[in-house]
Amino acid sequence: MAAGADGPRVYAPLMQGLLRKLASLDSDAERGLRLIEFFDQLVMHRADLEAVVRATAVLAEATAGAVDDRLGIAVSITQDGRALGATGPSDHASVHDVVVDGSGVGRVWLDRCAGSADWDDLILARMALTMAAVSGRAAAEAPPAHLGLADPAVLQVLLRGGGGAGEAEVSRAVRLLGFAPGQLVVPIALAAASGVEEALAAVRTALVDQTGRRVVGTALSDRLAVLLLSAGTTPEPALPPGVVACVGDAVPVERCAAPWTAVRRGVRFAALGGQWSPWQRLSALGAVVVLADVPEEVVQAQPDVQAVDALAARRGGDLDLQLLEAACHLKSVREAAAAVHLHHSSAAYRLDGVEAVLGFEVRTPQGRYRARTALLLWQLHGGSESAR
Repeated sequence: MAAGADGPRVYAPLMQGLLRKLASLDSDAERGLRLIEFFDQLVMHRADLEAVVRATAVLAEATAGAVDDRLGIAVSITQDGRALGATGPSDHASVHDVVVDGSGVGRVWLDRCAGSADWDDLILARMALTMAAVSGRAAAEAPPAHLGLADPAVLQVLLRGGGGAGEAEVSRAVRLLGFAPGQLVVPIALAAASGVEEALAAVRTALVDQTGRRVVGTALSDRLAVLLLSAGTTPEPALPPGVVACVGDAVPVERCAAPWTAVRRGVRFAALGGQWSPWQRLSALGAVVVLADVPEEVVQAQPDVQAVDALAARRGGDLDLQLLEAACHLKSVREAAAAVHLHHSSAAYRLDGVEAVLGFEVRTPQGRYRARTALLLWQLHGGSESAR
């Protein structure tokens, strides 16, 4: 849509008129000038990224697309006006870089299966210049990145998937947070035993400093906070002691509810300590994240989990659990012993006692897998204070 209150009404008649003129021209020179005028008019009428892509798709009679790396927006539209979402160009598409002040800020492309490509080079060149103007204007109009502490009520509109909110309310929430419609964001969950708000400010500032992109966030409780980062490479800044994080995948800002639920599950793994990094990426967790969804009563009724609980409750249980986790991850008892600072013979003797409580051997591939699963379920579902 075009920018401004008039929306598509501003540029649609103009676009249609220029298209009619282009269709009636025979002279290559005149057609080239009209193509240039076509894109100049889009800039003059402050068309946004989607409007430029849509107009180009109709003009070129091909699928057109654009990516703005600075704003994290990607659009692809067919010549009949069907939006393809945040899909990139195909292998046979013609691609042109978008450059602002000597730096690449994105790409535009035409993807045609049929029809004449005689004018594609000029169309792409003018489309890229138009997108450079759009990107520069949008960056100038965007709220400063340092204004990143958001109203929890506004963020909740997005995190609950709209809830009972209509499309207008969701769009308003997106604008209030300083994002463009359809902009790609990365949801990040932060968790701490308490006082997460101080950590939120530190992590948000670090992300702004390291990426230069917009980051908004808010504390949802004393122990949980959310950050939305404009999509791009996500660094892993140093976390304050006792703070853990999980980073999700890039999604359109209006559709971040399901990914937010997923990173909330993922941050529970970051809180486990030991072999688990305090920075977790949801994509790296893969299928294991499903273990966080197993019903509590099912976990507590599992004999292997009950055995881990009994192991933790006995004298020296903390060391037993550390040794068990090390034995599950490392190749030999000797390596596990070194990891928990025990002599090899002491670790082997202690592991005999662990196996007696568990009721199975943990020094076989199947045993390690079984013990690791039981330990992980126990940690995720209340057995470990850090995993709650």
